[in-house]
Amino acid sequence: MNIVDTPEQARFRAEVRAWIATHVPPHLKGLRQGIIRGPGLGWEALRPLREALVAQGWLFPGFPAEYGGGGLDPIQQIVFQEEYIRAGIPPAAGASGSATNISQILLKWGTPEQKARLLAPTLRAELRWCQGYSEPGSGSDLASLQTRAERVEGGYRISGQKIWTSLAQHADWIFLLARTDPQARRKQDGISFFVFDVRSPGVTITPIYTIDGFHHFNQTFYDNVFVPESGLVGGLNQGWTVAKALLVHERLNVTSANPLILRRALDDAKTIARGQAQAGGVVWDDPALCRRTAALEMDIDCMRYTRYRSLTRIARGEVPGNETMVFKFFGAELFQRILELHQQAAGTAGLAWDTGLFGQDIREVAVHNANSRGRSIEGGTSEVQRNVIAKRVLGLPD
Repeated sequence: MNIVDTPEQARFRAEVRAWIATHVPPHLKGLRQGIIRGPGLGWEALRPLREALVAQGWLFPGFPAEYGGGGLDPIQQIVFQEEYIRAGIPPAAGASGSATNISQILLKWGTPEQKARLLAPTLRAELRWCQGYSEPGSGSDLASLQTRAERVEGGYRISGQKIWTSLAQHADWIFLLARTDPQARRKQDGISFFVFDVRSPGVTITPIYTIDGFHHFNQTFYDNVFVPESGLVGGLNQGWTVAKALLVHERLNVTSANPLILRRALDDAKTIARGQAQAGGVVWDDPALCRRTAALEMDIDCMRYTRYRSLTRIARGEVPGNETMVFKFFGAELFQRILELHQQAAGTAGLAWDTGLFGQDIREVAVHNANSRGRSIEGGTSEVQRNVIAKRVLGLPD
């Protein structure tokens, strides 16, 4: 992908901007969603935006039009995403990471029946999804998972426990990894990938509240839950292959790997620093803070261009390279550094916690910074990501 638009890309960018100007309600533009973490706008509040995106096929712009997607090529998807984020439009509460990931899997591994039953409704935001991967003691080392799926007449019985199940309280369906062959030679073998109704008998969902007081995560329990044969995706004992493919998409699409969101967060910190008074001037007058800001800007540009390389490979029909392993841990740590600068820019006000003395842009800084500590843990810790890169890319021994 070129840094400067080709004439064709420029035309499409103008089309996206015109569509946003016409179809996105004014009160849903210019928002700080994606910078300040929280519950955001609810499902019903975003219905007009979601319906407009579905009608255009842009809720899931990269998926085939025959299933309700936009049929955009990878470069068009980047252009669309750039304009969407620049306009300050919130996520449409339907194109979640879980929904995007399972749609990728169903498109590649789903049977015609699974695609008809699940893929098209998901792309129309009629089905909401959550992901059942991590378990207590099996987070970064996902292959050590203990949830079992035993073969029974007509399907499988699943028993076990998952944790950090994002938005399970709102989901309709779940995709889940379970062990189907406990005697497999390697722990990565003998795992299968299932999809089923998260309200099935035997499923229990309990909330986990994060430090900001929001209910995003859950713990989910599975007590002899029946899943029919049609709930198996990708073949028996092939779940690890499916999961690895999904993780490539997840790392590429993770919020903290998106340079536009990182840039918006940094610009937000700069705005605060320029307006926050301190002795003899404003916070932005501090040369050390300006140097930190410049270093962060360079790192964001590095993320941007490295991400472009991966997306260019995808556009050519190639598999993304090893650089996708960097996105998750480097992006998470970069996001944390930006939020630390954000808090410094706010001065003493940046230490405030749930107080009405300051505006919302200041009031949320301390809470958001504390919450961001989890970004280098969730989805695989930075330490584990570095070990994987050391072994798979650098060829270092265990």
